[in-house]
Amino acid sequence: MAESEARKILFVCLGNICRSPSAEAILRSLVQTREDKSEWEIDSAGILDLHEGLRSDSRGLEVLRDHGISNHHRARQVREDDFRNFDVIFAFDDSNVADLNEFFRPADGSARAKVELFGTYDPKGKRIIHDPYYGDISDFEKMFDHIYRCCEEFLRQSN
Repeated sequence: MAESEARKILFVCLGNICRSPSAEAILRSLVQTREDKSEWEIDSAGILDLHEGLRSDSRGLEVLRDHGISNHHRARQVREDDFRNFDVIFAFDDSNVADLNEFFRPADGSARAKVELFGTYDPKGKRIIHDPYYGDISDFEKMFDHIYRCCEEFLRQSN
């Protein structure tokens, strides 16, 4: 990748109100401390359009705030164009990966984005980042810790 070319990262989970917007906010926060911060484009989206236009889950926002991270994202559904515009699309579980490849990848071969399971960057080896939606605040804390570890490792490997 050329030195001046942006690194374009898209996080995708089921509804774009828990995992993916949290990952977007965490990675954006971590990138702000780097010299190459202007070279990053970070966004998130959901497989489903159920929450289109809504803010993230209040429990996720609370956990992010507790860690000094803000999140102003509004949910949106992933689009075919995302495969053309982003370098990497990170999913949080195997179902997300399958849905992305089956329903959203452009059939004309114009996709440049690779779809990867974000948990493969976890130094603790936990590949699946579980959806905390039906849990309580402690599940959102666990999600935060898991995503934070993966973001740190991803950035370490991106140097």
